[in-house]
Amino acid sequence: MRILQTDPDDARFAAWCGVWAASQRADRPDELPRPAREHVALGRRLVEPGGSMAGTHRAAVAGDAVVGALRLLLPVRDNTAVAYVDLAVHPDARRRGVGSALLEEAGRIAAAAGRTAMVAEVDEPVPDPPGRAFARHHGWTCDLQESRRDLALPVDEDRLSALETEARAAGEDYEVLTWRDRTPDALAEDRALLGRRMSTDAPSGDVPVEEEHWDVARIREDEAAHLARGRTVLTGGAVRDGRLVAYSELHVPLEEPERAHQGATLVLREHRGHRLGARVKVAVLRELAATLPQVRRISTYNAESNRPMVAVNEALGFRRSGGLSTWSRRI
Repeated sequence: MRILQTDPDDARFAAWCGVWAASQRADRPDELPRPAREHVALGRRLVEPGGSMAGTHRAAVAGDAVVGALRLLLPVRDNTAVAYVDLAVHPDARRRGVGSALLEEAGRIAAAAGRTAMVAEVDEPVPDPPGRAFARHHGWTCDLQESRRDLALPVDEDRLSALETEARAAGEDYEVLTWRDRTPDALAEDRALLGRRMSTDAPSGDVPVEEEHWDVARIREDEAAHLARGRTVLTGGAVRDGRLVAYSELHVPLEEPERAHQGATLVLREHRGHRLGARVKVAVLRELAATLPQVRRISTYNAESNRPMVAVNEALGFRRSGGLSTWSRRI
């Protein structure tokens, strides 16, 4: 087996993407895997100068076949001591040392880049999946445990209207609006502040990460990246006195729009207690039903300690369907 560098312009990158698709189909057979277009767009973003994230890819090759895939993400503007590891092994090549070899390669690359910690996520469609044992075997520590919940669409209108009415009564001084793909210019600086606060206010357990630096340029970079990956993003925002104080995002892959992914939801601390989280989520759901009715399911992840957000999701009808754990290891 050889471990070779690859990128979207390399002939083997299609097979690299195929490893991810095969791995995702094996672990969650009822879901479509991430389209190759998303991997390609992310790969190109990582080598563009001036961005907030750099990175590299490696392929584990046995004979002529790509059997393993590694992507290393290296933050540039903040968290510069951390490397994020994405790793997949083809189901037909598991338990043959492929993952271990790629993980060792990730450690070498991260150390050479001056990183002192690696962070990775383990999808958990079932309790105690093989990824947990793999991480423990290699000396990683579980720093955060989240639950996944899914919402089947369409949402019952009586349920949605009742929640919307209650939430509006608790925050009558706030206006709620929606937009698609691009934050209005007048709200962009506030959206950057919310991005910064998201990195510190959302539960992160013991994951070794620090506050992220967000400005308008990074917001625009992020929005362009979603479009390049073939995603459209619906956002609901709560505004008071012209300032954006809460938001909720929903990501829809346009090639496979049946399943959407809940992005970040945050209410600034000084504006909590007015049911704004529920209001912006309801606004996005209504916009989704009006513009993208082909979406049949939404998936979201929350730490159980985030009880206010879990309560909103359960009130909307989200039901538990697995989990996600975040692991780290010092280099």
